[in-house]
Amino acid sequence: MRICQRLPKFTHGCKAILVCLGREQVRQEVKQSTKANMKTTFRDIVIIATLDSKGEEAGYLAAALETSGRRVQVLDVGTAGLPSFDAAFSRDVVAREGALDASARGPAERLDRMAAGARSILARLVEDGRVGCVVGLGGGKGSALFHQATRSLPYGFPKLLITSARPALLAEIATTSDMILMPTLVDLFGVNRFTGVVLDNAAAMAGALDWSPAAERGGRTVAITAFGVTTPAVNRIKQLLSEASFDAVVFPANGAGGRTMEAMISRGEFDGVIDLTTTEMADLLLGGTASAGPDRLTAAALAGIPQLVAPGAVDMVNFGPPETVPANLSGRPTYRHTPMTTLVRTTPADTARIAWMTAERLNQTKAPAVVMWPAGGVSDYDRPGEVFHDPAANRAWRDAMGENLRPGIPVVESRHHINDPEFAVLCADWMISELGGAT
Repeated sequence: MRICQRLPKFTHGCKAILVCLGREQVRQEVKQSTKANMKTTFRDIVIIATLDSKGEEAGYLAAALETSGRRVQVLDVGTAGLPSFDAAFSRDVVAREGALDASARGPAERLDRMAAGARSILARLVEDGRVGCVVGLGGGKGSALFHQATRSLPYGFPKLLITSARPALLAEIATTSDMILMPTLVDLFGVNRFTGVVLDNAAAMAGALDWSPAAERGGRTVAITAFGVTTPAVNRIKQLLSEASFDAVVFPANGAGGRTMEAMISRGEFDGVIDLTTTEMADLLLGGTASAGPDRLTAAALAGIPQLVAPGAVDMVNFGPPETVPANLSGRPTYRHTPMTTLVRTTPADTARIAWMTAERLNQTKAPAVVMWPAGGVSDYDRPGEVFHDPAANRAWRDAMGENLRPGIPVVESRHHINDPEFAVLCADWMISELGGAT
């Protein structure tokens, strides 16, 4: 079959041309033109895979990427059978880099060591500006290893994982990484008409990805935690910071958001933290669905940056539909936030414990820190006449915080509700002052 058509203007700069050629010849012309251009403008792609069990898939993906014009380097993290082909970075090289030797006990430790080796090699390649994208292939173990190897890469660096791992693992990865996930649904056992389609799609996606580092952060950036019931306060704080020439990055206090914020603080992305919405600590205590894990409220202290803490939304714990609320919490005030979200009110005993957990973490900091307590309520559902209005529970948080904080960390009491504009001004002014004032 022959075609005669005007081709579009390609992004790599070719002028639109009139062709009357066989379909395959057109395809080859485009491929060669794109390939020649990509070699001069795109960085390498690294594929991380176990070449004993995923060698066929890795080889297929590498060939597809190289056909499109991208240079590929394969990093073998296998520890069992023989690799199906020679990699740019052999498993022996990766093992030495990760200090893997005969003393490693069990598969979990071997996986950790190989992940460490891959992470070290990858960090050097990225730092040298030689790699613009990394792609992983794996089931449960391979996906976990890829996550460990790539989680310290900069935010926005293209990380693509082709995976047959269980959904629970992928959900865990998604809470701490901006990785692009491509579930295969079928298992990765060679290339067939199902996995082939996934690998072709992955090649098309990865072939278009290339790391473009952002300019060095010159301004001051503050992280803020938010929930729907503290949104008015967050909006006002963000506005005040912007007027003072600060950048504000808001994280949803839904479990994933808190984990992501902690990870980014650890990487040095922020100059200060306004932890307005510490509701994730309530979910950690009572087993709610929005827990950010035991490391919540720890990164700022380790990073040595100013942090402000307030009890935003500690009046509530998140569960799914009403039938998912644990029996030991029945009889408490509840609010059906959405058909899939049921909120349960915390008691004075709960809020005192939440405050103790918060103070324990805050006491570790050597940087400026402050606790802001809004006497008028801690969420939109905590107002006179609303379902979660419980001044006694709020005072229990305040009292426990005052009793457990070390000297030098003040508790500033305000008569305002957390969403009153005046409370937002208190929070923003403290952070602006600690970071050197407006510019």
